[in-house]
Amino acid sequence: MQLIPIEQIDISTIKQFKESFNQTQDIIHGANQLQRSKDINQWLRDVAILKTKDYKQSVQTTHYALINDLGEMVGISDVKHHLTPYLQKEGGHISYSISPAYQGKGYGTLLLKETLKKAHMLELKKVLLTCKETNIASKKVIENNQGIYQYTIVVNQSKVEHYLIHLDNNNYIM
Repeated sequence: MQLIPIEQIDISTIKQFKESFNQTQDIIHGANQLQRSKDINQWLRDVAILKTKDYKQSVQTTHYALINDLGEMVGISDVKHHLTPYLQKEGGHISYSISPAYQGKGYGTLLLKETLKKAHMLELKKVLLTCKETNIASKKVIENNQGIYQYTIVVNQSKVEHYLIHLDNNNYIM
């Protein structure tokens, strides 16, 4: 398994990943509206702009793909370099999704672990992660990566749990 910048991934691989969610009607998180995109090339251009934008104009974000040994895209993640007030409530620094065919097999934990390494390289000292209270799988992924529960708030009638991960204290991140 390798975590690779999304711009290095073949368009057909991204399309297959997207289609796996369309077939199951699952939502792709951490993908800057990939699910709604009609044109993967345009989506990649938009993602490239997000990677370079000054955070005062928009949220500077870097996207990654988790690729297995067969070249299949198992998951996608993103790291927001800075948080807006909205992201402090819902979203946090990192978002991620695992293809439905690979869910429940530990890939989410691996994807977040590798994405945390990227966040550390961006010199983030701690990251905020959020998930809906009902998202048991995401809670396990966060907790498996030393996420520390902080509090729960209500956003749009959903309970959203907040977790912190201190990157400077996690030896596996360094």
